Amino acid sequence: MYAFEKLPQLVDKRGKLVHKGSYSKRKNGVNSITTRVWHHSLTKLSARGSKIESFADFHVRTNGWPEIAYHLIIDPKHVVNGKATIYYCVDISKKSYHVGNSNTIGLGICVIGDYRTDKLNEATIRSIIDLHKALIADGIGKYDKAHNEMPGYSWKACCIFDYNKAFKGVLSDMLPVVKQPDPVPGLYTVQEGDTFWSIALKDGKEGVTVNDLIAANPHVKPSQLKVGQTIKFGTAKNTYTPAPKKEQSEYKYPLPSGVLKTGSTDKTAIKQLQNALNVVNFKCGTADGIYGAKTKDAVTRFQKVYLPYEVDCTYGSNTKEKLQAVLKSKGY
Repeated sequence: MYAFEKLPQLVDKRGKLVHKGSYSKRKNGVNSITTRVWHHSLTKLSARGSKIESFADFHVRTNGWPEIAYHLIIDPKHVVNGKATIYYCVDISKKSYHVGNSNTIGLGICVIGDYRTDKLNEATIRSIIDLHKALIADGIGKYDKAHNEMPGYSWKACCIFDYNKAFKGVLSDMLPVVKQPDPVPGLYTVQEGDTFWSIALKDGKEGVTVNDLIAANPHVKPSQLKVGQTIKFGTAKNTYTPAPKKEQSEYKYPLPSGVLKTGSTDKTAIKQLQNALNVVNFKCGTADGIYGAKTKDAVTRFQKVYLPYEVDCTYGSNTKEKLQAVLKSKGY
């Protein structure tokens, strides 16, 4: 057993998260690892989906990867004896998808949080130190690099926190950023494990979207990307022009505005939601205008598929937007 596996704050999650198959083994097993690659999740600690289950759901169901991307994940929101929990998610002998063509040599370590705004707390830094020391003692990897220091990823806003300071237990201001990301490249060369969903910037509405990539690369099949293939990337921004939105009354299944959850009493709005969920096969039973257990379950299942970082069992603006898109895709 490796020293890192004996850390008291480590929880073994291998094989216990959503997966479809398994990553392949590294050519030379653990001896292939030369670099410990540090990531942060770019999801705010306050977000409901800022947890390993949501990451696994997104990586497997949206990106189409066999398992969650990272071998080890540090969770600042779960503290044991003053130290953040470390989840062991993918066996280190496997080549997971987290750093493209460097997957074979890279060990993927992710600290949950968006450190463009969040700050590392003491419990998290303690676990970073413990894990780092244990991996060195185990002889796992020779170098430490941030995601944006790996080939082809200088444009990534990751890592923002100074992991070198973290290794030394420096608790003073972990911001400002270590290094501003380079401009997004106009062209991008596809790396191992890439999908349009993983390539697209995850910086909100101002970034490059999946729809932008599809529109800018009409001869590329998103489901058949090949390593070494060149696609339009930075120049794809705003290529996609959405069709003008229709008034809700014009849709066959109009969706209500506002928030609906357990205890909501607007029967007309709840019936609209129930009818829409039923027609896209997230069944919730008869549209009775009651936001009960079946409706809550249907909303939750829908969010797990289409909003894996925002599974809160509540119908709101983001769920409405995604549900409307699914309705449209099915001709409603």
